[in-house]
Formats: sequence, C-alpha cells, structure tokens
Amino acid sequence: MQVRNLKNKRLNIDMQHNLFSEVETTSTCIKPPVMGSTVEISRAWAMPSRHTFLIKPIAKLIGKYINDGKGWIDPFTGENSPAEITNDINPLKPAKYHLHAKEFAAQLEGIYEGVLFDPPYSLRQVKECYDAIGVKLFQEDTQRFPQNVKELISPKIKIGGVAITFGWNSQGFGKNLGFELIEILLVPHGRGHNDTIITVEIKRR
Repeated sequence: MQVRNLKNKRLNIDMQHNLFSEVETTSTCIKPPVMGSTVEISRAWAMPSRHTFLIKPIAKLIGKYINDGKGWIDPFTGENSPAEITNDINPLKPAKYHLHAKEFAAQLEGIYEGVLFDPPYSLRQVKECYDAIGVKLFQEDTQRFPQNVKELISPKIKIGGVAITFGWNSQGFGKNLGFELIEILLVPHGRGHNDTIITVEIKRR
C-alpha cells in the first residue's frame, strides 16, 4: 500500500496495530503558502499529557513555525510555552501576565508575529480552571468562549502571521477573522481519549 507524501513529512501505516506513525524528514525554513493552496493533513499518535507543548508531534509542529518565539503571544500559557508574551489566569503558572484571557488580549498593544491558542477545550474544563483558583465562572465564558478571545486577538496578528490553535475540533480562527487554514495535525491518544486537533492558519487580511 502506498501512502501519499505530505510536503516534508510522510505517514507510515502500521497494519498490525492499525496506527499511524510519523516519520520526519529534513526540512527548511517554512514560507507562507500561496493563498488557496492545499491544506496539509497529518496524524501522529502520542500519549496524552496535560503539558500540550511537550507532546512530541505537537512540539515538532510548533517548532516548524515559531522559531525562538519572539513576537508570539499565548493567552492560555499553562506551562512550557515557547511564546515570548505569555498569560495564564492561574497566578501559580509561569506566565508574564495573570489575567483573564479576554482582558489580556484587550490590553495588548502593537502587532505580533503569531499566537499559540490552547484554551480549555470544553465548558467543563473552563469551570475546572476557575474552580482551581477560587474564581466564579464568567457568564460570557459560558456563551462565547473562546470566540470572544479570538475576536480581540485576531486584529493584533500581522498579515502573514500564524495562528496555531489546539482543541477537540478544527475550527481555528477562521476566514471571518481573516485567517486561511494551511495545516491540520491530528494527535490521537488511544481508546477513551479525544484526539487533540491542531490547526495552523495564516493571517491573510
């Protein structure tokens, strides 16, 4: 069985275990694709971890775009974020700011290279984050989160900048906010776990 090459990566199928494993090849500096180009889709299995950015295939994807992290923002830092400008509502997390993500996005000044967007993936996870620091859930967060944060961040990403979004769906920032989808990484974690879905988008307008 032949598997189609996807740019700098190819996928091998392990027929015995019905798993996909990623084989990395040498790559060069990534240039923004031409508008309307084909979306690259890949899949790589990894053990689940609350430290999203340390999951091996995810770390490789981030490294492909973010370089040294200068000029990048991260409104939901958690731990191990490579972004230069970091925020987490939990004051115990190693972030530069400790604000609600919407407040953090609103106070940002200037234009940025890109954003790592790894929010809580469900309303339940949002509530757990607030409960952990003794804060009541904001009403707007039950209705519009995380779209309310994306809307504030999107005008502050430069044309040609990158948004890398993590979650249980491939929504990303989307065309209405001026972004074009260029890459999707699916990371399954085994039976009983949702896949982590990562979208990479280029700011076009």
